[in-house]
Amino acid sequence: MKRRVILVTGAPRTATTPVGNLLAQCRGTVSLYEPLGPTGLSRVGVWFPMVGEDLGISEAALPPLIEDLSAFRPGKLKPQARGGRAASLVTSLFGSRTLHSVRLARLQPWARTVIWKDPHAVMMVPDLVGAGLDVVVTARTPRAHAASYRRLGWHSKARDLYPRWSVRYGRCEVVESFLDRSEDSVVSAALLWRLSYLPLLRTETLRRVHLITSEALEQDEQATYRTLIGELGLTPTRAVERTLSKEKREARASDMSQKTHDWTRSVASVNQYWKDVLSDEDLRHVDEITSDIEPALFPKG
Repeated sequence: MKRRVILVTGAPRTATTPVGNLLAQCRGTVSLYEPLGPTGLSRVGVWFPMVGEDLGISEAALPPLIEDLSAFRPGKLKPQARGGRAASLVTSLFGSRTLHSVRLARLQPWARTVIWKDPHAVMMVPDLVGAGLDVVVTARTPRAHAASYRRLGWHSKARDLYPRWSVRYGRCEVVESFLDRSEDSVVSAALLWRLSYLPLLRTETLRRVHLITSEALEQDEQATYRTLIGELGLTPTRAVERTLSKEKREARASDMSQKTHDWTRSVASVNQYWKDVLSDEDLRHVDEITSDIEPALFPKG
C-alpha cells in the first residue's frame, strides 16, 4: 500500500509534538516519532540533516527515505538511549519512543496516512516540499522560544550546524556575528530559530507549507486546528474532539514545571512567560538575531 506522508516540523520547542499528536488522532492516520532524531535512523548520522552531498542526506537517498517511512521500514536504529546517557528502565525494556511508534504503526497496516513528527527535519523542508510532501511547520515567537531553552537549560548546536547550513542555504552575516556567543542558551536558541526558518524565505517555500504559529493557537486554538485538519483533507475523530475540548490552565514562570511537555498549560501562558525569564540583554540579543525575519512568520495587522 502506498501511504501518504505528512511532515510536522519546526524548530524544537514550537509545538510539533501537540500538533503531531492531534493529527495522528484523525481517522486512518498513524504517527512516526522523530525518525531523524537521536534514537532514529542509523543511516542519518548528523544532527538536523540537510539534503546534499555530505550534508546529512544525499539527493538520491531522499526518495527511498520517504518510501521507507511510508512503509514503516526504518531499518537499523541508533542506540535507544539519548546522548550517550544510560537508558531508563522503560527504554531498556521497550525501546525509545521512536521505536515504539514504528511498532504501533505496523499494528495498523490499514492506515493510509503517516504523520511524521520531527523537528529534526526542519532544515529539509524546502526539499521535502519539492518532493511532494504536505508539510506542517510550527513556529513560536523567538522570545518565547528562547525562554523555553532558558527554562530547560538547553543549548542548540548552532555552531556545529552552521557550516553545513551555509553550504546548503548560503552564508548569513547575522548568524556569523553571534556564533562566538552561542554557548549562551538564549543566543543558541535564537540562532537555531533563525537557521530553522530563514531557509523557508530564501527558497520561497513559506507560502507552500501549512504554517501553525503560537499566536494563531493563542487566538483560537480550536479553529486553528480545525482549519489545519480541513486543509490537509483529514477526518477528525472523537479523540480529536476530546483533545480540543480539554481545559488548559494559566501558569507563570514561577510555577512552570521542568517537564519538556506539560499538556495542562494554556497556549497563552506558554507564549508569555518569557517576560519573567529573559533579561533586557537577552531580549536585545534575541531581537538582533531574529527581528528581520520574524514578521514573515508573525505579520502584524
